[in-house]
Amino acid sequence: MSLLEKIDELSFVKIIAISFLLVLIASLPIVIILSQQQTEIRSKAYEKPTLKVEKEKISPGPIPENPPYIGRVFPWVGKIGDVVWIQGENFGNNPSVKRLIIGGVALSEEMITSWQDNEIQAIIPEGAKQGGIVEVRVGQYPLFSSLPFVLYDKDTKIKLTKKANVVSVINGQAIVKVKLWLGDEKTPTEEREIPMAIATEAETQLFDTAGKPILTILLYDNSGQILPYFVDPTEFGF
Repeated sequence: MSLLEKIDELSFVKIIAISFLLVLIASLPIVIILSQQQTEIRSKAYEKPTLKVEKEKISPGPIPENPPYIGRVFPWVGKIGDVVWIQGENFGNNPSVKRLIIGGVALSEEMITSWQDNEIQAIIPEGAKQGGIVEVRVGQYPLFSSLPFVLYDKDTKIKLTKKANVVSVINGQAIVKVKLWLGDEKTPTEEREIPMAIATEAETQLFDTAGKPILTILLYDNSGQILPYFVDPTEFGF
């Protein structure tokens, strides 16, 4: 008996059931792919904060049960007077006993525009040190420190660019070493040191991130000093 004859002998209900089963089997790989993509989107760490300055903080809340932790300072490059977002956990909701230090300068309440449990928003103060760190203290817990960040001003000539995963530099002749940190709470932090010898002001490749999030980038001259640089914010997702 041929396949067509066998199908012809089947009841209408059986034909519907078999058709539904075949459609279900065919759609299963698509469902798996979509679910994996959705999981990947949900698992992205340290999402870009809402880039607006909060005008007031909420009423003081209690001290968290666990010590504070800084995941990253966003963005890691800026100038005096810029707003930065300190992202992490266990900061508390504007606890009454708290301390924020940026680049060695303790901030007043007026310089802290928002303090939430997983994100602090503050202004880079006058006197902050180049390559400084952000330090957070809540209650009696010890200070927790961030990775270094970079300061620049209007006279800064060095520019970093980013195309896909490749980070390059313009006017990078003074650079002898690049130090960078990649990763986030889902990706173990990777620290790299790369020696450099750049003889041209033209755009020159520094490194490939391999798709990992950038936490901070430091450029050094031959005396060991950190060199200021600026970026196009849209290239780096700022």
